[in-house]
Amino acid sequence: MPQSLSQTQTQRAEQQLRLSQQQLQLVRLLEMPIAEFEQRVKKEVLDNPALEEGAPNERVDDENGDSVGETDINDTGLDPFSDSDGESAEDLSKYAEDDLPVYVAGGGREERNELPLGDSGSFIDYLEAQMMNYNLSEDEKKILTYLIGSLDNRGFIDRPIPTIADELSFKEYLDVSEAEVERVLKILQSFDPAGIGARSTQECLLLQIDRILNNEENPVSELKEKMLRLERKLIADHYDLFINKNKERLKNKMGLSGLQVDALFEDIKKLNVYPGFALGEATSDRVQTQIPDFIVETDPEGNIEMRLNGGEVPRLHVSRDYIGQLKTYQANPSKLTRGEKEGMLYTRQKIEAAQMFIESVKRRRRTLYETMKAIITLQRTFFLTKEEDDKVRLVLEDVAKLSGYDVSTVSRVCNSKCVLLDGRIYPLSDFFKLTRKNSEGEEIDGRVVKGLIREIIDGEDKKAPYPDDKIVELMRKKGVALARRTVAKYRAEMGIPPVGNRRG
Repeated sequence: MPQSLSQTQTQRAEQQLRLSQQQLQLVRLLEMPIAEFEQRVKKEVLDNPALEEGAPNERVDDENGDSVGETDINDTGLDPFSDSDGESAEDLSKYAEDDLPVYVAGGGREERNELPLGDSGSFIDYLEAQMMNYNLSEDEKKILTYLIGSLDNRGFIDRPIPTIADELSFKEYLDVSEAEVERVLKILQSFDPAGIGARSTQECLLLQIDRILNNEENPVSELKEKMLRLERKLIADHYDLFINKNKERLKNKMGLSGLQVDALFEDIKKLNVYPGFALGEATSDRVQTQIPDFIVETDPEGNIEMRLNGGEVPRLHVSRDYIGQLKTYQANPSKLTRGEKEGMLYTRQKIEAAQMFIESVKRRRRTLYETMKAIITLQRTFFLTKEEDDKVRLVLEDVAKLSGYDVSTVSRVCNSKCVLLDGRIYPLSDFFKLTRKNSEGEEIDGRVVKGLIREIIDGEDKKAPYPDDKIVELMRKKGVALARRTVAKYRAEMGIPPVGNRRG
């Protein structure tokens, strides 16, 4: 029977949210704390010859610089998530000599020199301090200390487990099996930062993905969880294709679209493949510092003054030479050779990229300022008294409504940033709603959970205090399920030392 062939055409309406190139750039900049942002700006200056440091002719008017401070908040930057994509640059040929796009950081160098350092100590000390959170035997402590000392500059264990077991036998006189070393290594891999103690980049990425997936304190959304599980499958089962960027084969192997594979790659790029980066500083007897992104000062009259920490971010402007070169090309476009046309295209692309980056930096500064101003407004009583009981438990929607930004924008601003309030550093996450669920599924305020932990510790035998894993067990009996890491965090926030320092 002959087979008939036919074609049909269907029409489908579909609504998608796509961020422009500038919006994506701004999203990434918003997520960066000040130290990382400084490095990002320096890298952009090195990569783009049309972006230069310092003001043109060493002169910049304040109104061109977008200097946002405690009194200057009249910036006219657009909402980074507005409908306009902001991607197409203006006709750059119209710029007058004194009208080039310019960004001024607002005197950050002076601010940095006045900032007190946070708690300092070598990275190795930081790792060894986390041992106190576990109930370890003396042999386990020795194995763990040896493993920490064996980390390379990436924070990896670069030698096979059998070799380490032999070294422990000869150097530390410990007769341990490979299984014991493997078990203690798992403990090290649960330390902060995530990925420490990995034996390969692949394992490092998997450890970080698993940490996010199993984070009881900040559970991810269903969509994010689905994405993370796809990332884990990609890294675990198709690592060779991943490192070779063979996206076509990954699409076929995982049954995903090209857009989905690209999204997975972009998200994986955010993971840290060098969790032991600070080891290089530790071996040079340098210290880690905690650098605040915001500086807030109060006085007895109830005045609150806030400014951004500009850090070491330089003044930025579009190169006059590149502007002049583009004007030369545009003077006689019909007479350009093929090489000159390619040169004009390259010059325009670099100028537009520089202009877009400067605008993104301005918007980042504006967004950070408005978000922090909203937090201060909502937490005014706490900022003045510093009393924990005066702290209002905010939700992201509160700050988003007051600042005028999207909830996702506020979340990016508050993630991994902190404020220096009258000499003391507070993570921005401290100002937001903190709840746990009991065994009946009811929400319990985080302050109540902290009170229960303090009650347990106050009632312990000081000759045999409870390690964090024992506190987890006792909290579970009270109907509150917590991870050991969460207990350690709450305990540290309350100023309660680890078990080794509580033994009387």
